[in-house]
Amino acid sequence: MKKSLFFLLFSVLVLSACQAGNEQTAYDLRNDTTNPSLMSNPSGYHPNYDVGPRSDQNPNFLNLRGTSLNDASNRNNMGTDIDIARDIVNRTGDFTAESIWINNAGDQMTVSVDRKGRLSGDERDRAINTLHKKLVQALPRYDINIRER
Repeated sequence: MKKSLFFLLFSVLVLSACQAGNEQTAYDLRNDTTNPSLMSNPSGYHPNYDVGPRSDQNPNFLNLRGTSLNDASNRNNMGTDIDIARDIVNRTGDFTAESIWINNAGDQMTVSVDRKGRLSGDERDRAINTLHKKLVQALPRYDINIRER
């Protein structure tokens, strides 16, 4: 009895969904003028749709190319800063650059130097102070620490 009742109910639902000859039952999105069409793409220019240039890049990714879309000149490049510091240290006649580190926050630079020759205490202090001034002048964004080996 239950199986026949279930089969009868199912057949009534299937047959009621098939109404032949009634063309007005389907909703036509193209002919509907009562509501704005939010499902279609906007056609033509409209001020609300002008959002500027679009990119296929995910906006949540880090900008590894620089500050603007194709400009890498304004970027704070730590590798270039390390090269500048190494060049300044090696240009002095008293020291050679060993290792140069920038911390993760990007505000402190540690420069390890090696003496080329023998310097007395006062000469060494003056040479380190001069080197520190040159590095601060060239790279003012960093707090520079000089370590002598």
